[in-house]
Amino acid sequence: MSQNAYQGGLTSQEIKDLLNSDFEFAVNFIIDNNPSAIESNISSLSIPLPQNPSNLQLREVLDSLLQDGEDPNAVEKFTEILSVPYIDTTPNYTAGFGQYIESKMPPAPNNASITIAVISAVAGIVGVAGNIWQGYKQEDIAEIQQQMQEDAIAFELEKLERTKILGIPQAVFIAVIVFVMFVVLIIFLSNRKR
Repeated sequence: MSQNAYQGGLTSQEIKDLLNSDFEFAVNFIIDNNPSAIESNISSLSIPLPQNPSNLQLREVLDSLLQDGEDPNAVEKFTEILSVPYIDTTPNYTAGFGQYIESKMPPAPNNASITIAVISAVAGIVGVAGNIWQGYKQEDIAEIQQQMQEDAIAFELEKLERTKILGIPQAVFIAVIVFVMFVVLIIFLSNRKR
């Protein structure tokens, strides 16, 4: 995605509205504003990246984190990666929102110096990320349960196949033998009485 992908005709008010309502836009905004810090955070988590990754490649790392329903720390990693300082002078559509983002920040303790982290200013982004990850986790659980059912059925069929005698299921074979023995016994007893 080019750095100016969202610039096409959006007013600053529309950008503010999208930051508060559109998860995809907000994530891309953070990446487009400070891609080098995003790259640094990804690298610090030992997540592989190509040399000089594009903003799209950075986004793909974030998406794959949320799609990994097996990583219980995925949302924390996602949040850590996006917790970067906002650069008010970036030469793209993300510049000039410092005061707005600062107004959305939670109050800082007295005399604490803070770096504006966009993610804490964008309403609900971590919650949405958690919901997305949870959805993928539920899909993974459903797939595992489906696989377990299929494995159980396959096991039962294999067990049935292993116990066949002369190509006949063992229970049927035994029933036929018992029936034949019963018929032979009746014939034998009826011949004996004559």
